[in-house]
Amino acid sequence: MKKAKIILKEMIIGLFIWSLPVLVILALAATNKPAVICGVIVGVLSAAGIIFHMYKHLDIALDMDPENARKHTLKSAFQRTFIMAAVLTLSMIWYGYIHPIGVVLGLMGVKMTAYIQPYVHKFLQKKSMLG
Repeated sequence: MKKAKIILKEMIIGLFIWSLPVLVILALAATNKPAVICGVIVGVLSAAGIIFHMYKHLDIALDMDPENARKHTLKSAFQRTFIMAAVLTLSMIWYGYIHPIGVVLGLMGVKMTAYIQPYVHKFLQKKSMLG
């Protein structure tokens, strides 16, 4: 589980690496800058919560027998999907305050951090070897 905790930290770092250019580009391009910035922040915080949820529930499922682990994994995936849909729905209702495009791109960080994580891992390994 120690390795999973390291991967969790690297994924959270990757999420914030993803969010910075998204935040800057949308803030420069948007007409309602506060809503877009809030949208990205809400999306990224939701994505961080989803990543942490995956980490915790993977640990729980690994201690179960295969059938119960499958059921638990499906239930957990449904919970994460429900949270993403709820956050996106709220942003569509209050789009003047939390812009949906920012939320979608923030939530997309869950996917992007899976691609970024190996590079973050390499970078952190080189950094720890040097210093």
